[in-house]
Amino acid sequence: MKISIIGAGNVGINMFQTLRKKEEIKMVSLFNRSIEKIISHRNKIFITDNINEIKKSDIYIISTNDDSIEKVSKKLKGRDGLIVHTSGSTEMNVLSIHKNFGVLYPLQTLTKDKLCNFKKIPICIEGNNDVSKKKLEKLVKIIGSKYYHIDSKQRLSLHVSAVFACNFTNYLFSIAYDICTENKMPFEILFPLIRETIEKIEKNNPSKIQTGPAIRKDMNTIKKHLNFIKSKNSKKTYSILTEGIISNNGK
Repeated sequence: MKISIIGAGNVGINMFQTLRKKEEIKMVSLFNRSIEKIISHRNKIFITDNINEIKKSDIYIISTNDDSIEKVSKKLKGRDGLIVHTSGSTEMNVLSIHKNFGVLYPLQTLTKDKLCNFKKIPICIEGNNDVSKKKLEKLVKIIGSKYYHIDSKQRLSLHVSAVFACNFTNYLFSIAYDICTENKMPFEILFPLIRETIEKIEKNNPSKIQTGPAIRKDMNTIKKHLNFIKSKNSKKTYSILTEGIISNNGK
């Protein structure tokens, strides 16, 4: 199975590093608009910053930012093979100018400097026909991931859920980190608390295990916290989340 990856961001590089180690896969092209960012891979694969130079492939994986997917798709018009993108919030039909197209969306937070184990990552797939679906199923099985057939509407809802569960949560971690640092405390002191929270939500509805001053409506403590917080953004975030917890508890 010959594969080309278009876009060497967090998803693209993780895909590339994983797929190139599979015997059933032959990586034939790695494209990026900035050739300097992929120059270190020149001895592992054909690299290019010219999309017209991408070699003939069975699957073309578009892993650019969402706004560029349709533009890249148009530049691939006329190519045989399966054209897929890796976006969580972009509809599959943005690729509809092709005969066979689909989506290969890994549900995980990915960074270039830490290669993820795809065997532990669920991948959401969607294909426009049986040929596309079967080819995506075959690819994911080679990768070793568990896959789910998720349509574009479901994938959007999943992506929104992931933003709340991961991106927003990580932002809250960064606020906690800053508060600990500013007050000369190690951030790691919070790790057991974070781990316990994660373990609990694996077996429970998160709203049923909510703790803290907001769920108790401990207004004196809440006021004390707000007076303590110096950052306007953090103070606003605290207030919005507190109001949300109190309102949700009233349902």
